[in-house]
Amino acid sequence: MDFLNEVKYRFKYATPTAKLIIINVALFVVLAIVRMFLWMFKSSDATLMDQLALPSNLNQLLTHPWTLVTYQFTHLGLMHLISNMILLNLAGSIFLDFFRKSDAWRVYIWGGVIAGFLFFISCNFIPAFGSGNFSLIGASGSAMAILFAVTTYAPRLELNLFGVFKVKLIWFSLFFLLLDIVIMPNSNPGGHIAHFGGAIYGWLFANYRKGSIKFKLFEPVIRQEIKPKHMKVEVNQTRPKVNAGHVMSERKSGSPTQEEIDAILDKISSSGYERLSKEEKDILFKASQE
Repeated sequence: MDFLNEVKYRFKYATPTAKLIIINVALFVVLAIVRMFLWMFKSSDATLMDQLALPSNLNQLLTHPWTLVTYQFTHLGLMHLISNMILLNLAGSIFLDFFRKSDAWRVYIWGGVIAGFLFFISCNFIPAFGSGNFSLIGASGSAMAILFAVTTYAPRLELNLFGVFKVKLIWFSLFFLLLDIVIMPNSNPGGHIAHFGGAIYGWLFANYRKGSIKFKLFEPVIRQEIKPKHMKVEVNQTRPKVNAGHVMSERKSGSPTQEEIDAILDKISSSGYERLSKEEKDILFKASQE
């Protein structure tokens, strides 16, 4: 009982990214156990997967509309799960420095929905994708939505991969799309095209947050949580250079000022996110929550 209480406590106070990963892993374990028992009794798992995977058949989609969400948390292969969770953890940890916690859930779910719709349309209207009944599972479309949302918001942010390679976030993200283009004709075209759906939603969402476009799709859902004086944190904005250390040394209390945010974003642009101090990261996070 103490163990269960501990698990509930940890889950309650975990970050949205951690919660999403926990849900994906937990469902993977449950499915593995159920499929093992089905195998032992020589039963097919087709009926089970029909309830979770997103179908390309219109009639099946109309009778199983919930699969637009359930497919985003469903994995059958261990390496499929691991690769998606690594990408989700990387993108999600950066995402939370620029957006509100509730945005992570929104971008994950709606990004997956758009990815699913693009998969469905491609399978039914693009001849190269073949004919027949296909299904889509996995969190990759949702993870791509989160990745491209933060990439659109902070494209020049520098990643330190494996502690050795330094690469700007924009090039890291575009590499995944290029990989999809190269692999798509050879295997799983529906899955790869879904990645583009997630990337498109992430791009739209970030531009809406920055005010660059009027994003009417799902706009009422997003607006209800935006405060009237929401502070916009923009990386590409042209502004005079400010010394981040000097600004923060004069800061006493209250909400971060735009001057502080500008100074920190200048530092990210020139030196990379990993060079920020804990105080600078805290200030940036606080600004994204207001």
